Amino acid sequence: MHLAEAMDTAQRGMGVDWEAAKELINRTMREAKAHPLKPRVAWGAGTDQLTLDQPTSDVAIIAAYSEQMEAIEAAGGQSIIMASRAMIAAGKGPNFYARVYAKLIEQAAEPVILHWLGDMFDPAIKGYWGSDDLDEAADSVLTIINQHTDKIVGIKVSLLEQEQEKKIRARLPDEGTPLYWRRL
Repeated sequence: MHLAEAMDTAQRGMGVDWEAAKELINRTMREAKAHPLKPRVAWGAGTDQLTLDQPTSDVAIIAAYSEQMEAIEAAGGQSIIMASRAMIAAGKGPNFYARVYAKLIEQAAEPVILHWLGDMFDPAIKGYWGSDDLDEAADSVLTIINQHTDKIVGIKVSLLEQEQEKKIRARLPDEGTPLYWRRL
């Protein structure tokens, strides 16, 4: 039994703030540790404590993600690095994503799961991974995955583009990096 929580757009970024999510993480992890099956619980780590009314630097973005990832790890959970509006607000290309994600992945105590949420769920993240073109965006995230296969255990993709998701799955590393997707 495993659970992923505190990441749906109805919860994060459009509803539950970071402080409430942190409380949910701590309470749930206490219960998970006491449960006889000892479920693995993965949590969305994002940047929702940042305000987007000012330019966002890579330092601020990394610090925000790091704060959340450290809280998740301290509680005993696994981090899912969520798509972030702050990354879009920074307005940079694929190399920016590679640099920020490399830092986050390297500092994680345990392997992480990546998250790619399409703009149909949140229009504010159109162009994630540094491109509006889905093939170019896939190239960007797959490069990150291939450079960090020892620290990435999967990617959750919510694009509502079945063919694109099949192409991504076919290009994942042979080590068996799973692709999680959202079915409607």
